[in-house]
Amino acid sequence: MSAQPPRPNSKRTGEISEAAFLHKAVSLGFKVTKPWGDSERYDFVLDSGARLWRVQIKSTSALHAGGYQIQPIHYVYGVKKLAYTSDEIDALAAHIVPLDVWYILPVSALGSGTSLRLFPDGGCKTARFEHHREAWDLFHNPQIANLASTEPAPCSEPDAPPEPPALGGLPVIVETPIPHWKPMLPPLWAHHLARRKNK
Repeated sequence: MSAQPPRPNSKRTGEISEAAFLHKAVSLGFKVTKPWGDSERYDFVLDSGARLWRVQIKSTSALHAGGYQIQPIHYVYGVKKLAYTSDEIDALAAHIVPLDVWYILPVSALGSGTSLRLFPDGGCKTARFEHHREAWDLFHNPQIANLASTEPAPCSEPDAPPEPPALGGLPVIVETPIPHWKPMLPPLWAHHLARRKNK
């Protein structure tokens, strides 16, 4: 009976991705430091020269439905999964381990979801985060950090309902007239009211 391959060690995989991020960022000319301990929500502080960035590293090797899934969340004791906020990190660097591909996502692009699907191999014409692939220039432009993703919703999510037409930047509210209600009177009452009206 052949021995089964050992299960991947998620902690070891995360450490490898952190080392890969350090190597990549330094090779691009950034200065990178790591906070003492692991109590912070971010793994590195990246100095771009213009500002400091708190960067959280996430990695994945699992291919599912044509995409690689990451969870931009953290755990708090006694509380369920929580999404990262701008009070905790400035950007998330997602590492697709089998392809050694990086997605650099500002925290404003993450939203409040607990799962993101990335499609470095294609397979999704409306992939939401492809313009963040290898987007290391994000760190040179602090203004981008406040911009959310404006691309179409990912393949795994239903299309959003259409928005109302806009006029001067404000939504147009279309009112539907409510039909006037008239009571239905018995024939005797209708005859009586008609006689009083003709007097």
